[in-house]
Amino acid sequence: MEPFIYKREYVRPTARRISDGVIMRIDHVYEVDPELMREAFHQQNMPLWDTERIVSSRNDHLSWMHEHFADETLVAGEPVELEMGPGSPAAAFPDAADEPNVEPASHPPPRR
Repeated sequence: MEPFIYKREYVRPTARRISDGVIMRIDHVYEVDPELMREAFHQQNMPLWDTERIVSSRNDHLSWMHEHFADETLVAGEPVELEMGPGSPAAAFPDAADEPNVEPASHPPPRR
């Protein structure tokens, strides 16, 4: 068992700004900028090992879900995503491809 060292456990890596409101401290782990969250939520000092544990568990869960339920996995931006394949509205409804969608999507109003 390794000894507890506060600096190693609680000092977070330097954040890199990805876009407005998004930062990255650990590769491939995107976070909402804590400065934006401070207005509405008290921010807790979360140890680095806990963040890594949560990310690992999430990845394990997604892998299990893909293994048991996904016939194929699409990666955003891949050319296959743009083709007429399974799951695309045009492939499911060939006659609907010529008709424009005149009704805009509606979303419920936000809760306050």
